[in-house]
Amino acid sequence: MSDKQNADDLIMVKVSSKVLAQCFGISNRRVRQLADDGIIKRDSHGKYLLLESVKNYIINLKIQKAGQRVQDDFDDVLDLNTEKAKHEKLKSMITQIRLLLIQGRVHKSEDVGRVLTSMLVNFKSKLLAMPNRLAPRLEGKDKISIQNLLKHEVEVVLQELSEYNPADYYSDERIEIDDEDVLGIGEEPDDESKSG
Repeated sequence: MSDKQNADDLIMVKVSSKVLAQCFGISNRRVRQLADDGIIKRDSHGKYLLLESVKNYIINLKIQKAGQRVQDDFDDVLDLNTEKAKHEKLKSMITQIRLLLIQGRVHKSEDVGRVLTSMLVNFKSKLLAMPNRLAPRLEGKDKISIQNLLKHEVEVVLQELSEYNPADYYSDERIEIDDEDVLGIGEEPDDESKSG
């Protein structure tokens, strides 16, 4: 029998949890836990793949040992529960922001930039057009009439600039949501939802 065939045969060897527990010097229950964690490989019949399980178990022990050295070297140990809590909080914040975006209560910076650029370009165009448009109307007028006409035209241009339309800022993600359908961000639930 060749070495290649022996290696192939070893790959296919399957053992019970009891045998694997004896090999590793751990309990049957710990073998099942390691299998549930994906460290020890189990087939669909509940048997364990010996070679792959041994390799993975050794790798797992090396990782644990390396982790222990890192933990000993540093006082600030990564707390998995704290990190998970931070991650969940960030996911919650992202969800809240998306909801506000969908409701049209917040705007994306690129949407705001696009609308403001458009408004300012229009504003600049109207201001630059004022001298040519007003010059014929101002010819021969007295100082007070000129001041009043200029003031009126500037106020018209500024009025247009001051008109804010939230719909101009809506992103493509915005959809109409009735406030009764969704509990708004920062609102307290009513008594019925507290008790349920």
